[in-house]
Amino acid sequence: MKQSKKLPIPGQRIIRSAIAVALCLVVYVLRGYSGIPLYSAMAALQCIQPYTRDMHGVARKRVLGTVIGAVWGLLLLLIEIQLINSGMQNEILHYILVPLFLILVLYSTVLMKVPETAYFSGIVFLVITINHFTDADPYIFAFNRLLDTVIGVLVAAVVNRMHLPRNRNLDTLYVSSLGDDMFESNNRMSPYSLVELNRLIDDGAKFTISTDQTQATVRELMPGIRFKYPLITMDGAALYDMQNLEYIRTQPMAEENAERLIKWLRDRNIPFFSNSIEQNLLVIRYSELANPAMAGIFEKKSHSPYRNYIKSDKDFYENIVYLLVIDKSDVINKIRDELSLQEWHEDYRIVDFVMEYEGYSALKIYDKDCTQKAMLVELEKIMNTKETVTFGYTEGEYDVVIHDYDKNHMVRELKHRFEPVDIRGWKNVFRL
Repeated sequence: MKQSKKLPIPGQRIIRSAIAVALCLVVYVLRGYSGIPLYSAMAALQCIQPYTRDMHGVARKRVLGTVIGAVWGLLLLLIEIQLINSGMQNEILHYILVPLFLILVLYSTVLMKVPETAYFSGIVFLVITINHFTDADPYIFAFNRLLDTVIGVLVAAVVNRMHLPRNRNLDTLYVSSLGDDMFESNNRMSPYSLVELNRLIDDGAKFTISTDQTQATVRELMPGIRFKYPLITMDGAALYDMQNLEYIRTQPMAEENAERLIKWLRDRNIPFFSNSIEQNLLVIRYSELANPAMAGIFEKKSHSPYRNYIKSDKDFYENIVYLLVIDKSDVINKIRDELSLQEWHEDYRIVDFVMEYEGYSALKIYDKDCTQKAMLVELEKIMNTKETVTFGYTEGEYDVVIHDYDKNHMVRELKHRFEPVDIRGWKNVFRL
């Protein structure tokens, strides 16, 4: 039964932004209605960020930009006060001086090597000089403008760091399959899942992916995810460290088994890609692009810097992690059946699947001991965690079944299991 679409729940950034603005208004009231709360609210809105570390950069730009703009604005107002006292000031001269001084404002951010503050500096300068050049005491406005900004930044800093008390399960390994249940129609994670998954990883969640895809495909499907722990890739053929960009475990075919299989395919003129790990690189060899499906894959994936396609008439048998055999579906069925009749077929694990190219299918052939479960055992030894929780979309194969009608389901389940609300986690209420 098709699930009806529900409106998305407002994210934490929306809620936190509203709370920050409300607190800015409360501070304004407590200050005896002194200052301009609009500036505090604007600063708070800009500083509320998905990640705390991003907030630091925005807050720095906001405060520094305000200081630079306020100083130049104050200087211009002081000059104009002197011009007014001497009878030289008029409205036309004011409108000439403002853009000329704006050049100095923006150029000073370059000289100070903080060009990222140029926008804030320019805005503050223009607000001071255009709206307040007739003020009797420019010092008061410049000071209040800076104070309002600092109040907004401080409020945002507090709100961004406040959380419900949660008790984190730091000794659990969380492993998710990589399926359509995680991605929206554009083959990307939702903004909520992207932000929340990174936050959970930053907070200590030992999360990783187990997939039949290469690490290159994981990068393409999950850009922006800051993986800290090794990924199980190529259906268990490799364990890849995304931080150090290296394969730390592989499960290749024995050299004699690879040679036997490749020669058997060659004798029957069966086209294939051979995938091997060489000097920490994924190398994909082929002798020819024998059909449209092979050509399509090559065109689609050969541009990736994480895949290395080599056209070669010479066969290599070392470090082969799997062969990808591609042909018409009826031909692939015959190849699979013929392979199963060979007395040595049990030395391999054969996985067949229908391709996106109409009329074509494929076989992936691995070493018999190559499985995601076997590589997960290796990962558990490396991680030395107390337990493992797996997420996937197949009933009976995973600890947590993910439903594909909710693309945020996996991340929500991860959050619930990693950091459930618990008064014992009171130390995590305020996070630096």
